[in-house]
Amino acid sequence: MRIQNSLNNMIFGISGQIISLVMGFVVRTVFIYTLGIEYLGVDGLFTSILLMLSLANLGFDTAMIYSLYKPLAENDTYKIQALMNLYKKAYRIIGLIVLTIGLSLLPFLPFLMNGDTNIKNINLIYILFLLQSATSYYFVYKQSIIIADQRNHVISKIHSIFTIISNIPLIILLLTTRNYIAVLSTQVVFRIIENAYIANKANKLYPFLKESNNASLAKEDRKLFYENLYSLFLYKISGVIINGTDNIIISIFAGITWVGIYSNYLLIISTISTLISYLFHSITASVGNLNVKESKEKKYFIFRVINFANFWIYGFCAICLWNLINPFISLWLGEQYLLDMFIVFAIILSFYTAGMQNATTTFRETTGLFKKGKYRPLIAAGLNIIVSIVLIKFIGIAGVFLGTVISRLCVYFWYDPFVIFKFVFYRSVKSHFIRYISFTLLVVITIVLTNFIGSNFFNSNAIINIVFRSAICLIVPNIIFLILFRKSKEFLYLWKIVRNMANKSQTI
Repeated sequence: MRIQNSLNNMIFGISGQIISLVMGFVVRTVFIYTLGIEYLGVDGLFTSILLMLSLANLGFDTAMIYSLYKPLAENDTYKIQALMNLYKKAYRIIGLIVLTIGLSLLPFLPFLMNGDTNIKNINLIYILFLLQSATSYYFVYKQSIIIADQRNHVISKIHSIFTIISNIPLIILLLTTRNYIAVLSTQVVFRIIENAYIANKANKLYPFLKESNNASLAKEDRKLFYENLYSLFLYKISGVIINGTDNIIISIFAGITWVGIYSNYLLIISTISTLISYLFHSITASVGNLNVKESKEKKYFIFRVINFANFWIYGFCAICLWNLINPFISLWLGEQYLLDMFIVFAIILSFYTAGMQNATTTFRETTGLFKKGKYRPLIAAGLNIIVSIVLIKFIGIAGVFLGTVISRLCVYFWYDPFVIFKFVFYRSVKSHFIRYISFTLLVVITIVLTNFIGSNFFNSNAIINIVFRSAICLIVPNIIFLILFRKSKEFLYLWKIVRNMANKSQTI
């Protein structure tokens, strides 16, 4: 049942993301040709500011989902109600905090944009972004029980439908009015409706959520929850700063136009990351269930399987991005929207190193190891800001992404695996690092090989060049990986899961 739930979550999550991918590119293309790159830069900057404001979340979502695993497995309705009551009160307060802090930043917006801007009503645009973020906290808390109960596919279905329904009027508005205020207002309305619909769906799936009750956590449970929450908050700070400051630093030191150019790359990278995240996020609740019920040998094997899948997927995507991202953007938008290959290298390296953390992050969150090394994320956050600012002055915006990579490698790369291997698997972490380095070297060698073939054997017509490079990227890495790993236990286990995805009726 655990694997079947994960498969359902993967299938519907990926399907939904493909829909979002197609609609996202259509809307982005219309956006650029109707409003221009400067509006795109403002969109990216305000999105990053609101990501920073999400610190007010404090890690409640992860702590709550982790806390729900056990009561859901044991059908402990009272404890589930108590946790949801706590979550509801907390998120209403969080929504108010986000709105208050967000409004207080209004006077400082000009200092976050390097150079003059021709965009009118900049404050109103920011307020609409802020409302979209703040209002979501009043509905989104009920998603946690659906996720913890291994039913992500329910949310994926709803999101796919709303993606189609909401993006069609956005495209019409962009083409007919070219009014960014009208577009943002429409986005806010649809986001509120979607969140309210998901909350209502949770009520139908778990009728006891609608019951009037005064359920509250026992003193010991509250203490443990807040201890985990405090540790998660520190990780939250680090994650938000590492992922959310890039656009802000680029805007301050290079200008809002560079944010707009980078946002096209970010759209592609984040779409791929989100698509892949459905694969791993869909199994998070199952891993949580695994960690409650299974032996340390079973946990270790599943960790190796997830880590191997991580390498294959992110390695393959890194190879494709290096060979295809600039030719694609050149064909899609024009050469004036291209970044040089050193910047592209830094972006892809950041993407790969972030992705390779998935296995350790999943196990750290589902085993409750929140308190181990809880102050290290603050070190990562500080390093990221300092190194990014220093490097952008010396090597340009590539330094922002390399700063992110350096901070990640200095903290998360070694410490998270160390803690998991010591306290969950009870074995040496040395083999994990050897495997990580071997995987990375193999990815680098394959990038060099595919780039050599793509650059030297066919490089004429733009469309044919992309088709040819796509074929090379699809065939060469997968053949190399298959030859090297076809007999490994991890590959055989994954292959069995793939066959089950085709048959869906089987379970492992």
